[in-house]
Amino acid sequence: MSSSKHSIPDRRELEKKYELKRHQYEDILYDIQQRLIEVIKGFMHPTIKGRVKSFDSYYNKLLKRLTKFNDINIANDITDILGIRIICPFLENIKTIEELIDANYDIIESDHKGMEHSFKEFGYVSTHHLIAVPNDILSNHQVNKDLICEIQICTTLQDAWSEIEHELVYKAEYSPYDETVKRKLAALNANLTLSDILFQEIRDYQKKIQSELNKRRNTFIKQVETNDIQYLEQDIIEQDVQMNVVKKEDTSSDNNKPVQYNNVRYKINDLLLEALDAHNNNHFSKAIEIYTKILTYNTPKNIQIIVHIHRGIANFAEANYNYSIKDFTNALALDKDNYKALYYRGLIQRFLHNYQFSLNDLNRCIELEPYKFYPYYNRAQVYLHLNDYPSALSDCEKALKIKPDSPKVLKFIKIIKSRMNLEMPSDFL
Repeated sequence: MSSSKHSIPDRRELEKKYELKRHQYEDILYDIQQRLIEVIKGFMHPTIKGRVKSFDSYYNKLLKRLTKFNDINIANDITDILGIRIICPFLENIKTIEELIDANYDIIESDHKGMEHSFKEFGYVSTHHLIAVPNDILSNHQVNKDLICEIQICTTLQDAWSEIEHELVYKAEYSPYDETVKRKLAALNANLTLSDILFQEIRDYQKKIQSELNKRRNTFIKQVETNDIQYLEQDIIEQDVQMNVVKKEDTSSDNNKPVQYNNVRYKINDLLLEALDAHNNNHFSKAIEIYTKILTYNTPKNIQIIVHIHRGIANFAEANYNYSIKDFTNALALDKDNYKALYYRGLIQRFLHNYQFSLNDLNRCIELEPYKFYPYYNRAQVYLHLNDYPSALSDCEKALKIKPDSPKVLKFIKIIKSRMNLEMPSDFL
């Protein structure tokens, strides 16, 4: 085909026009980035990078498109002049960000690059969306034509791969058929892809464990507080709970015996997750059995501490109060400065009306962790039982500094003041 049939664009003229628009493009891109940050920040805080395509890149792409379409109008319709890359830690974040973009922008086209590779191949993987620049942003910058912005979403490892691959592949002058280099790149990418998958699996496991721990912790605290607040509000006479404790322990003393799992070997992490699941579904005896099973292994010290604390909470739920205290004491024997064991043991001692023992544990807990809400709140309740109203109010004030306007603390302050009024001499009223 004769070259006369082709209209060759004047590079110098195009560059002048392009550079005149660059500042406008940069301002528009900045506004898009800021809006993306607002949309995403309630869910996560990824790294967001933006760039306006350089003229050299723009011109080279224009020439490629002219070769393909031989029409300057079509060739000049380049959609990635404005580009944004959103980089997040985990694979799961990509889906979340995609959903947020879909809900907040007009998506023109979506593409999951790299998904076309077979199981034998590896290459750059990322999610690309072409979005229409919102009309209000265009209006703010006096732009009368539609603009498109390309948004790429990838993990930290995918981003690292794309940057390095660009240097090694697109800027290199070696033959694209260099099999040795191709094999090395494929191996590197396979390792990064596997790393992303493993990071996500670890993340999923941690989230499940944390969810189970939070359920277990909140159930335990609620059980203690429900019983105690009823006691405070009704102002009942202290009951002798020890008979109930002994009676309950006599019927459940087998709970701490090792359980036989016939020809089954669980990993400690899997056992712990199974125990937490049973615990959170109120199958406390089963949870105690599994916690006990874990302790029969040659487990590391830090795991033993965790399991003793978990089993102590489960024993409390089963009203095995002495066993519960024993578990927290065992945890403290392994780590005398474990503030969680001190806190939980202090709660149970308060629940059993052993106020001086409770005060000792909570004092030590606060000494170790002076910026936590619940130790102050619970120590205030101990002080009330000991008729030390100034100390109870002081702890409430400290708790409110950490959680201002806490309904439970404000309600408790009313109880303290009501008790003070009842006991104040009549000539003081």
